[in-house]
Amino acid sequence: MNRKQALIVDDSKTAQYLLNRMLQTYDLRIDVAASAEEALAYLSYNHPAVIFLDQQMTGMTGFEALKTIKANPHTALIPVIMYSSQNDDLFVSQAIALGAQGVLSKGAMQPANLQQVLERLNIRMGTAGAAPVPDAPASQTAVAAEPVMEIVATREQATTDAADLDKVRLQVGRLFELHIADIKTHLNNSTQFILKRLSTSIDKAASREASVAGNSLASIKSAVAAALATERRKGSLANRLLLAASIAVTVVFGYLLVQMQADVAASSQKVLAALEAKSLDRSMMTVAAVAPAFQDRAKDVPGSIHPALLQALSWAQHADFHFEYGEQPLSGARLSNLHQLVQLLADGGYRGPLVVNINFGNFCLEQDETNTLRLARSDVRVSNCKMQKDLNAQFLINDYLTLQYQTFEKNLAPLQDGRISIRLVTNGMSTPGVEYPPVTPQVSAGEWNRTALRNNRISVQFPN
Repeated sequence: MNRKQALIVDDSKTAQYLLNRMLQTYDLRIDVAASAEEALAYLSYNHPAVIFLDQQMTGMTGFEALKTIKANPHTALIPVIMYSSQNDDLFVSQAIALGAQGVLSKGAMQPANLQQVLERLNIRMGTAGAAPVPDAPASQTAVAAEPVMEIVATREQATTDAADLDKVRLQVGRLFELHIADIKTHLNNSTQFILKRLSTSIDKAASREASVAGNSLASIKSAVAAALATERRKGSLANRLLLAASIAVTVVFGYLLVQMQADVAASSQKVLAALEAKSLDRSMMTVAAVAPAFQDRAKDVPGSIHPALLQALSWAQHADFHFEYGEQPLSGARLSNLHQLVQLLADGGYRGPLVVNINFGNFCLEQDETNTLRLARSDVRVSNCKMQKDLNAQFLINDYLTLQYQTFEKNLAPLQDGRISIRLVTNGMSTPGVEYPPVTPQVSAGEWNRTALRNNRISVQFPN
């Protein structure tokens, strides 16, 4: 069976090589185009399953190529994933508005993020591990080999050219980052597998206990019925005493069985609760409110949660919802993560509201030469700072409705068709997730602001 095709459009040989390497674990045949013009010529006689399109290229840009692809009926339905080294509001909103299926950042591209995008397109990893690299034309073989040759040449010139040495270090660092991301993904998958196995074992144990209890009670009822029949036949005092003893034993044994079932159920709930609390402790979501919402929507099938919802919660553990001081919270990487979370929840069958809380950190500030407030230098004592909380700032939700967020609400299908709704809430500085250090002469502004940055975050909550 022919494998699906994937087209990488990028004029950087290094970027081509890195993305090609990450895609080798999927059941894909990978082709490469070094320019938008070459990609359009390729599409005139090929129909790939997905296109990875770089924005910044010599000649025709990625946006211009995306417009041309979507304007052609022959290629309009091909999913296009835009990726670039920039990750600002304007780039993400323009890419989504022009019809891109997803947006990836070159600097933060990891196998886990790539896997989420490809799974939405029904492109899975190969069952036999990494697929061998297919034979390609000589031009493509040269494209794949040139990055390796460039790295070797850079190492040979490292003693004479410090700039080339920095490039080699950057390349090796990125490869280590990809390897670490792969390890995190495998650990995450293993955790999910163990949770599912444990949940199945507990359900089976509870079923066996219920079966044993039912059989035991049935046997006791039969014994009591036989004793009553004997009593009616003989009517002796000894049989009456035996009957009374049998009834007493029946009551005690029945009570013990009921208690045992209750203890098993309670223990099962405690184990599951402890595992969920440990697994989701690092999540940026407010998980305490998730269970009531799921129970209300799944009460017809007790204890059943769609695997895709568990996948959404697992993915949210590793998503970064923090934002820098002075940065718009509903923009950039946070909005991309929110986009992906809503899509995962919708794919898992979740229906209902989603509360997005915007929380701010209480930063330690100082005035510069123009009397403008800025983050205090790291060595400044926190007792000499002007705290942001003392400025009486108002956190109005309308101040954070960026153009990028409005575009996100208009274009995301689960929000448009009403399956999921989003309610934005600003908590100001009233709900810090991390406790600030005590204000002492030894505490510096750098230590204080590191805590404030951890409290500068978005959290997602399912209402009760």
